[in-house]
Amino acid sequence: MRQVTVDAHAADVAVRLSRVTPIADALRAHDADAERDRELQHDAVHGLRRAGVLSLRVPQVYGGPGGRVADVVRAVIEIGAGSSNVAQALRAHFGFCERLLSNRATEAERAEWFPKINAGMVIGNAITDAGGSVPGSSATTVLPDTDGVLRLNGHKFYSTGTLYADLIAVSAVDADGNDVQVIVPADRAGVELFDDWDGFGQRMTASGATRFTDVEIAPVEVTTVSDGAHLGHSTTFLQLYLAAVTAGIAAAVAADAVDYVRHRARPAAHSLAARAADDPFVLQAVGEISAVAASTRALVLSAADALDALVDSGAHDHGDTLAAAAVTVAQAQLVTGRLTLQAAQRLFDTGGASATARSLNLDRHWRNARTLASHNPLDYKAHAAGDYHVNGTAPPANGYF
Repeated sequence: MRQVTVDAHAADVAVRLSRVTPIADALRAHDADAERDRELQHDAVHGLRRAGVLSLRVPQVYGGPGGRVADVVRAVIEIGAGSSNVAQALRAHFGFCERLLSNRATEAERAEWFPKINAGMVIGNAITDAGGSVPGSSATTVLPDTDGVLRLNGHKFYSTGTLYADLIAVSAVDADGNDVQVIVPADRAGVELFDDWDGFGQRMTASGATRFTDVEIAPVEVTTVSDGAHLGHSTTFLQLYLAAVTAGIAAAVAADAVDYVRHRARPAAHSLAARAADDPFVLQAVGEISAVAASTRALVLSAADALDALVDSGAHDHGDTLAAAAVTVAQAQLVTGRLTLQAAQRLFDTGGASATARSLNLDRHWRNARTLASHNPLDYKAHAAGDYHVNGTAPPANGYF
């Protein structure tokens, strides 16, 4: 009987993952135009919601399929191959789910939020304050007013996925000076959303500024957070997620390289071949790009398996295991980021100056990969991995590593 149950849930996960493909294909067909014209992909996010993809990690006890980290990573890579913007916009949602599965959440919080996620709620975030000396500092507060009602006030610089979200996870400080997370409906009075993210890459991740002005907050909407002093698997998951989006970009670069050479590229005047599709140097470029796409996918999925093994073993409080997993993910990010940047640049070796046409928007892949690589600097990943291997030093515990 147990085997039947396990198989049924595995089949449920497989069905949900199969629904990603047509959505990702539709994203890919429109991605160049959408990114260039600043068009948010609401239909795709609604499609992923209806397909049950956004509830992959909801445990079976709350009606979900109980999918694994690797299942989420597979979905993210495929979505990212269609649109890295949409893939990253969902990072806050999946990150919130993973935090609920960690030892940083309480059973009461799981019982409160997992049913809502399983019912289709999409979660964004608002973490980085417009001011502050470092990204993690918070000037946003949730304090009682004169009548004892909690009020949220603050201004966030960027808020990943919030323009797609039903709920926003907001970092704030309470009356006792504790770091907390406030879960507030995006349409509540006093919440203002702005589509003003102006980075040169990942332009349409629905990540503009958010302002909160005397927003009324119920006590159940204030959740616990890490003390920032200890590693947690959900923080490492968020870094793995960025690597998965980057691997999705590599897949998109490979697909565009093949498509461009087949249908658009012309050989150079001094080419050894009459067709670009027969030019040995063009084919070499496509081969190198395809190798990057395959390698980054394998590397990120391997890191996902390591994180699943940690969760399966119940090692949420085991410092050495958490450190090893964090280093595994950091190494995956480092290699995936650098290889994808090289592949995105190599894409232009498949054609001449016409490959730089604004209508094709092929440069978006490099810009998007470069932006993701700047999210948490890759040099710090290399340093942390080296320090761990040589000196046994655990990586930083904060969410910005």
